[in-house]
Amino acid sequence: MTTRRAVIALLAPAMAAVSLLAVTGVRSFAVSPAADGASCSPNGTALSISAFDGKFDKKCLAAPANQALTIDFKNLDRGIPHNVAIYEDESAQKNFFKGDLVDGPGETTYNVPALPQGRWFFRCDPHPDMKGTFIVGNPSS
Repeated sequence: MTTRRAVIALLAPAMAAVSLLAVTGVRSFAVSPAADGASCSPNGTALSISAFDGKFDKKCLAAPANQALTIDFKNLDRGIPHNVAIYEDESAQKNFFKGDLVDGPGETTYNVPALPQGRWFFRCDPHPDMKGTFIVGNPSS
């Protein structure tokens, strides 16, 4: 009987927490499509992004079509080089822009030429899992 009481004593707080979440309607911790940065809208030609702990702080960047832009890039990962490169898609076959590597900690401002309207892809070349969507203009899809 002592073992049964011990199990109940351990599980009771967890069950109470789950019940509280269900009753209060707290949102799920799962990533929603909007939260993962799959979509964002252009808001000028001065963009910024940081790299820290092997991740970008944004999953989506956006700029107006056919206008040169800048990307202020901060690499906060000590001793690890990162960059920002913009490609047509995840195959990284067609390159629109490839920023120089920045050793961390360090920062630079990339001058990016005008890009055509579309939904493109950006990543860190040495770490392809660091990636996101680059929206130019107002593409339909």
